Amino acid sequence: MVTLGLIAVMLGSCIDRINIKMPETDLPIVVDGLITDEPGPYTVQITKASTLDGFLKYRKFLSAKSVTIFDNVGNSEQLKEAEIGVYKTKENGIRGVIGREYAIRIETRDGKIYESIPDKMNPVGGVDSVYYNFETFQPISGPTEYGFRVYADAKGVPSGDNLFRWRFVGTFEIDSYPLLHTVSLNGSACSPDPRPCGNNGLNESCTCCRCWVSVTDSKPRVNDNQFVTNGIFKRIEAGYVRLEYFPFLIKYRMEVKQMGLTRAAFDFWKTIQSQKEGTASLFQPPTGKVITNLFEKNGQTEVLGIFYASAVKTKQIYISNADVPVKLDVAKWNCEVGRIAEDCRLAYPFSTSSTTISTSRRLSASTSSAAPGRTATNSAPEAAAT
Repeated sequence: MVTLGLIAVMLGSCIDRINIKMPETDLPIVVDGLITDEPGPYTVQITKASTLDGFLKYRKFLSAKSVTIFDNVGNSEQLKEAEIGVYKTKENGIRGVIGREYAIRIETRDGKIYESIPDKMNPVGGVDSVYYNFETFQPISGPTEYGFRVYADAKGVPSGDNLFRWRFVGTFEIDSYPLLHTVSLNGSACSPDPRPCGNNGLNESCTCCRCWVSVTDSKPRVNDNQFVTNGIFKRIEAGYVRLEYFPFLIKYRMEVKQMGLTRAAFDFWKTIQSQKEGTASLFQPPTGKVITNLFEKNGQTEVLGIFYASAVKTKQIYISNADVPVKLDVAKWNCEVGRIAEDCRLAYPFSTSSTTISTSRRLSASTSSAAPGRTATNSAPEAAAT
């Protein structure tokens, strides 16, 4: 009986959580950067790695002393810190050229210098078409869900390795009503809490009423020559867009980018893709540690992430509100029905929202028309989207 009791105590102790405090200074920095042959600016982000139990949606950005992109023919540019840990090139600054090699140098405020192994910008082929299937899903409990499964047909380069990443970007326009913003009282009633960027009677312009929101796919998608015939890629699954009321109220842009990769960059994104797909599987395959192309110069400090170069080809299609095959119930935003009572830049967290959009990214002239019940006063500016 004593033995059984001891075993029970030991088994029970196996579920106790062991907390090992890791000094934050021991966590490596993470670099996320890319240069393409598309017009800049290009962005490099520097963050601190998170512990396993950290909330990955919120990253700790780090400020560096300097961040510089350079190539193998003598060109270079020091990036400007747009916000803490986010560095950008000039709009008319350095630009990627197919055939050249690119690398990054980061000097931190504690004097350490990190560099990346030069990455060559390879030819990319092209995207022939983008299309979608409309899908219906009925959960065990809850209303029916709808969405668009996005596909692309593409071609590679006859004499190339044809190592590609396909990146999906969904962009939609929203009109918002920040003056109608409310706060909840006692979990039911709502009290007015207008945002100051709305016209509040002081003849201030409404600077947060119209936005273009960009959402990227939640995982990278890469492929090689394994399932290719004569350099032609057919029916590549590029992304999924859940059908929701506000994003499809005006028009939705579905864009697929085909990005040429070196073997090092391909292996990096292939590992990331395998890890993300494996988290949803009971039989998750061992993918190992993600190999980085970054290192500390004259030191041994670990650094994670990647800086790589990629030529890009893009194709897009548009879905207007009239193209949606089902009629959605009017959505509620706090106390408002059918209208977004929020600063448009805050309405969709974990995405990129901008009050400006470039000419090349205009959803079409019709997008400047008003949503039902709203008077349109702002047209899309010419400035590039951030």
